[in-house]
Amino acid sequence: MAPQCSHCRVAMAVACFVAVLALCAAPAYGARAVPRVSGSAQQSTNASAADEFLAPHNQARAAVSVAPLRWSADLAAAAARTASRQQRQGACAFADMGGSPYGANQGWASYRARPGEVVAAWVAQGQYYTHANNTCAAGQQCGTYTQVVWRRTAEVGCAQATCATGATLTLCLYNPHGNVQGESPY
Repeated sequence: MAPQCSHCRVAMAVACFVAVLALCAAPAYGARAVPRVSGSAQQSTNASAADEFLAPHNQARAAVSVAPLRWSADLAAAAARTASRQQRQGACAFADMGGSPYGANQGWASYRARPGEVVAAWVAQGQYYTHANNTCAAGQQCGTYTQVVWRRTAEVGCAQATCATGATLTLCLYNPHGNVQGESPY
């Protein structure tokens, strides 16, 4: 039976994010959310929704002295198309972003996850990242965090789909992409 407390749900979602992220390859795969309408993927088109994604991204970037990201309606539209395709396939599984020219963070939660909590899960990976030697702690994932704070990334667009089960699939695209092997994010 699923935990009912909100703290338990968030902890469970973070655990799911990390477990699924461990199965994914670079570029970054993690989670991020946009307001959605049941049955379809939605891109963020209003300033408030975009800010729900931008604010936590830019707080994390400011913490490491990296310039803020700009919202891209084009990236949000591309993310919405991809999330919608995954939703239509029934499983709301992560998309294969290996051929994309953009960086990507993807996430899945068993409930309607808010943008800020999804971005917070990505940013929380930063506790395992050591900038001094550009490494991630053994057995941990840092790729979604490093994509969030990647210095050369200038814009982001995100979308979210609500799955038939009520779960949330989220996708953010980043331009230019980060997580270049051997390079430090900042």
